[in-house]
Amino acid sequence: MVKKQEFSTFKRFLPPTATIVHLATPSAKPSVLSTDVDGDGVPEIAGVYYWRGENYLMILKQGPDGWYVADTKKGKGYGVKYLGAAPLKNRNEYNILVGWQVGSIWADLSVYKWDSGGFTDLVEGNQYFSMIDVEDIENEYGRDGIYEVALWKHDTGLAYIVEVFRLGHDGFERAEDVYPAYFQKVERYYGSLLREYDSSTYWYYLADSQIKTGRKQEAYKSITRALAFEYPYPSRDQLLNLRRNLCEFEPFPNQKGIDFSSLTYVCSETERDPKLEAAIEQEYNLTLSEENIRYYYNRIDLNNDGDKEVFVFLVGPFVCGTGGCSAVIFKDIEGEYQVLSRFSLVRNPVIVSNTTTNGYRDLIMYVAGGGIEDFFAHIKFDGHTYPLNPSVQPSVAPGTKVEGVAIVADDLAKSKGIPFN
Repeated sequence: MVKKQEFSTFKRFLPPTATIVHLATPSAKPSVLSTDVDGDGVPEIAGVYYWRGENYLMILKQGPDGWYVADTKKGKGYGVKYLGAAPLKNRNEYNILVGWQVGSIWADLSVYKWDSGGFTDLVEGNQYFSMIDVEDIENEYGRDGIYEVALWKHDTGLAYIVEVFRLGHDGFERAEDVYPAYFQKVERYYGSLLREYDSSTYWYYLADSQIKTGRKQEAYKSITRALAFEYPYPSRDQLLNLRRNLCEFEPFPNQKGIDFSSLTYVCSETERDPKLEAAIEQEYNLTLSEENIRYYYNRIDLNNDGDKEVFVFLVGPFVCGTGGCSAVIFKDIEGEYQVLSRFSLVRNPVIVSNTTTNGYRDLIMYVAGGGIEDFFAHIKFDGHTYPLNPSVQPSVAPGTKVEGVAIVADDLAKSKGIPFN
C-alpha cells in the first residue's frame, strides 16, 4: 500500500486538471503504488491518472535533486480494474501490471517493464480478463520467487475460463508446471458452485480443473455428470471426446459369445498414496523402489456398504510373468489398509461385475498365456476372500451380457502408473 507521503508526491506531478483514477474493484482506492521497478533498492512511485479524456500511467523516480517524472504511458479503456507490481522475470525487478477497464466485467492487461529510461508494455495486442491473481505459484520444486499471472475470463453465468501464464523469453506462455497447485483453487470454486447450482457448465469446468490438477479419475466422473443433462455443455460430442481422452484404453470386443458392450472403462487413480504404498510393501515383503515396481489402483465399493475398497495392480519384473501380474485388494478399516484378497496372473483391465456372490461383486479377469487356452474367468467371493488364481476359476458362460465397470483400464504402454521413488 502506498504511504500518504508518496501519494502526496504523486499528486504534485499531475498535469493541471488531471485526477487520480480510483480502482473499480474490490474497493474504490487510488491507483497509486510504490515499488522497485529497476532493482536498485530504491522504490519508485507509479500511478494512473485521467486527463483530457485519456488514462495515463506515470512513474516517478528519485534523483539527486528529488523526485521527477521518469516516464508516462497512455493507457486504455475508461478506468482501472487492477493495479499491482510483481517480479515476473527477475526477482529484484518488479513489473507493473495494469488491468485497464474496458467493460463492466472486462479489463485489458498491460505488463510494463522498465529499461533504460522508459516503460515497455510486454503484452502484445489484447489480453482480456475478468479477474486476476498474481502470485508465486508452487510447482514440483517449490516456489522460485518469480510470479505467475492467472487470468479468469468470464464465460457464462458464474463460469470462468482460467489460464495461468508466466513471462518467458518470447512473451507470455502457459505455465503448465504450476497447474496442479493453482487449479486446486479453481476446483474448489466450482465445487462450491455445484453445491448450490447443479449445472452441466459447472461440471464441465470442474472436470477441466481436475484434469489440470492430475485428478483424472474425478474428472471422468465430473464429465459423466455433465453428460447427464439434456443439453450438456459445451456439447455432448466435446464431452465424450474429452472423457475418451482421459482414459486411453482398448475396450473388450464381444467374443466367445460374451457381450461386453455395456461396460464402463475407468483408468487408475493418478494421486500417490504413501500409506497404500507402505501397505503394499508390507504385504509383499519387499522394497518396491528397489524392485522397479509401479502400481495402478482404483477405489470401488465391492460390497455396497458405502465404503470403497482399493484394488491395486502391480507391474514390474518381480510381480509379473507370462500369465500376468500381481494384484491385491485392501479394505480401509479405521484408517488402516488391511488385505482382503491377493491375486496372481492378472491382466488389466479387471471387470467389476454388477452381479454379486456372498455380498461382494463378482470379478471377471481375462486369462491367457502359460500354454492354456485363453478365457474370461468368473471370480466369486467365498464369504472371506476372492480366490488367488483366476486361471483355475470357471469361465464366463457364452451368452452372458457383462455389465459393470472395467477398472485399471489404462493402456500400460502409454500410462506408466505410479512409480515408487
